[in-house]
Amino acid sequence: MHEIPKGWKVKKLGEICILDKGKIENCGELPYLEVKFLRNLKNADIKEKGIVVEKNQAVILVDGENSGEVFKVKTKGYLGSTFRILKLSDNVNFDYFIFFMNFVSLKFKNSKVGSAIPHLNKKLFNECEIPLPNLVEQKAIVDKLDDSFAKIENAITNLINAKENLKLYKQSALKSAFNGDLLPNTSPTHWEVKKLGEIISKEKYSMKRGPFGSALKKEFFVDNGIRVFEQYNPINSDPHWKRYFITKEKFKELEAFKASAGDLLISCSGTLGKILELPKNTEIGIINQALLKIKLDQKQILNSFFIHYFNSNKFQNLILEKQ
Repeated sequence: MHEIPKGWKVKKLGEICILDKGKIENCGELPYLEVKFLRNLKNADIKEKGIVVEKNQAVILVDGENSGEVFKVKTKGYLGSTFRILKLSDNVNFDYFIFFMNFVSLKFKNSKVGSAIPHLNKKLFNECEIPLPNLVEQKAIVDKLDDSFAKIENAITNLINAKENLKLYKQSALKSAFNGDLLPNTSPTHWEVKKLGEIISKEKYSMKRGPFGSALKKEFFVDNGIRVFEQYNPINSDPHWKRYFITKEKFKELEAFKASAGDLLISCSGTLGKILELPKNTEIGIINQALLKIKLDQKQILNSFFIHYFNSNKFQNLILEKQ
């Protein structure tokens, strides 16, 4: 424990709180206080008997990945099987204790015991030291932290709103570009409107959906060889990520599905409509069944121009409207 202010005390958690198992009672129908309910992720199941916990009482998670997490119960109910009732000394402010437990949560998370289901390391918990000012100072610290956290949450909200506004601005810029308004000295009257099939390269297999699954099973994969492009590449804008390979012989069988530098890959399954241009240093590979490969006629349209149009709301709505 680092040096603490004058007048503060250092106590072990085992000295200021008790983890109580409670006792089973039959109090009629009450909500079952399990983790998902306390996290507001589900409605409560109803039980007729169990360990009763009163509203605003503290409970601590002792089993599972997040052992050591503390909750204030929002309604009277029966204690979930992965919890213990947390009884604090009178000289400890509950909210001060919650903030401290959040501060040391990684210590408990990284020190769980048990192989199958991890449990709270109770020895570590009881020995963990907490700095304790008097109750007035604890309350003042809680108020300061509440104020700081509120400002942080407000800043997060502002950042989210700014991000959404930037998306709108981006779409506005794209709309101006493809309406011919972005270049003030250029008139779009001489522009042409073409279909996708008219602007792809004349090379064979310039537009190709990936092979059927039976043609590219996992049993065909080897440790090294010709790479396989997957949905991950366009979804994450990462042309170099790879995990599967095929032999040169298998590549010859599937050469129609070849992709190389300058090609565009589009996700066609699950997360739809993500696009990626393969840069100059990309090694040759084949696409899997979840991708579409396009090679454009560079004399008619630039990849970068097409990608911007592809990512516009107008085009995205067009290709996704039937999904």
